[in-house]
Amino acid sequence: MAMAVAWASCHFAFLALASMAFGTDALQSAESLHFSVENCQGMYETMQKLGGPVPPSQFVAGCNEVCAKVKGLKEYWQSGDMASMACTEGKKYGCVWEGTPPITLANIGC
Repeated sequence: MAMAVAWASCHFAFLALASMAFGTDALQSAESLHFSVENCQGMYETMQKLGGPVPPSQFVAGCNEVCAKVKGLKEYWQSGDMASMACTEGKKYGCVWEGTPPITLANIGC
């Protein structure tokens, strides 16, 4: 519990310092990188546009893990309900995988 309180205090202190030093834009951009469906979609849109990895400032932790599970389920089940569910989740998060060019859901059969 004490560790969570300490982390939260540090996190809010960082955000306060960032907003003072760089204005509210820094606060908004720091907040926008939290894991969410929308942030994953944005990260993968950028990956597709760039044709490779996203800049560190646009990386969203957790998205690659979700999409790795999606790809693994689709490859394992190939067809049927579980494969369809994997494709649905992949579309929801906008999954794209690193490759040249980046690997899309269509490339894995979704």
